[in-house]
Amino acid sequence: MRRFLQTLRLLPCATMRPHFITPQLDRVRAQLRAGQYAAADMQMAALLPESLEPLIEALARERGAAALADRWAQAAPHSRHAEVLAAHVHIWEAWVLRGEGYVRDIPPLRRKKFAEVMLRGQQRLLKIIENDPGNALALAGLIHCSIVIGAGEESRLRWLNQAMDASPFHCPALIRFAQGTLERWGGEDNERYSFANWIVENAPAGSCAHVVVADTLFDDAFMASGEVEDIRLLARCTGNAEDAEWLRRALLKWLDATPDTLRQRVHDVMPAYDESFHSLCLERFALAAYFAGAREEARLLLTALRGRLQAGEWENFIAPTPLWWYPFASRTRGMRRVHDAVCRDLGLDPRAICA
Repeated sequence: MRRFLQTLRLLPCATMRPHFITPQLDRVRAQLRAGQYAAADMQMAALLPESLEPLIEALARERGAAALADRWAQAAPHSRHAEVLAAHVHIWEAWVLRGEGYVRDIPPLRRKKFAEVMLRGQQRLLKIIENDPGNALALAGLIHCSIVIGAGEESRLRWLNQAMDASPFHCPALIRFAQGTLERWGGEDNERYSFANWIVENAPAGSCAHVVVADTLFDDAFMASGEVEDIRLLARCTGNAEDAEWLRRALLKWLDATPDTLRQRVHDVMPAYDESFHSLCLERFALAAYFAGAREEARLLLTALRGRLQAGEWENFIAPTPLWWYPFASRTRGMRRVHDAVCRDLGLDPRAICA
């Protein structure tokens, strides 16, 4: 029956998988609730920066996170992670107040309140940097805050350099800085391309930092989606040979592959990447390849993805829902439908690759 409904396109083929950080998050949460702060610190210190940041963000979103961070800081005053968590609690509270829309659409009182709360998070991060100038995760948080509220914009490049000195090509810091180069976040014309290109040329092979190219191309498609709702037509409008070649360069650097070894490299490394930030990179590169016009690479990456989604980027391209469909609609179902539509447009059968 399930396959019959998928054939009729009444049921999406793609599925939602847990976020890659969930296993580590469960372990750290249990340690913190048991008061095993040293064990939690050791567990977090062993993570790569691109895994540590989403773990702290996930902890900050949980109920009682502020009280947990305070207890942790009191019990382990020298912890590098407790104060960063406390700062991220403020950052998350600010985002809840702000919402995901454009700042011009936020009522004035709420806009003022969200900036005040975000500034509290930024002040806590600045205090961390005073005592620990090499705390790259705190520096990445400072870059994020300065982009969202504009405070400390003149220090953004200095913070990035500090993070890079402490942890070369620190992925969260680079991704945050790249966000500030986008025009909708105040970046100058073409600044996003020059910064992403600098990463492709200088970041080491295998680094997740190369996903900045995918994010840049994805953002171009997102900005165009306001005028073109059909994702298939949108891909025809955004795709071009120059962007496709640029995407290929970044993809090859990320996977440390050559054009001849790319297919085998994807087959070899993706199973090992399943519980790391690389799994999110796979989704972002797949969607960006589709919009850039690198259709062969998009087919390869979507096949490797096997319809198991965790990234929120798919949500931005959910088609408007007819009124009669509202009782059956949901965010996750819409994301899965977007995935299936992309597959079909590329000549892939989503029933086969999601089996």
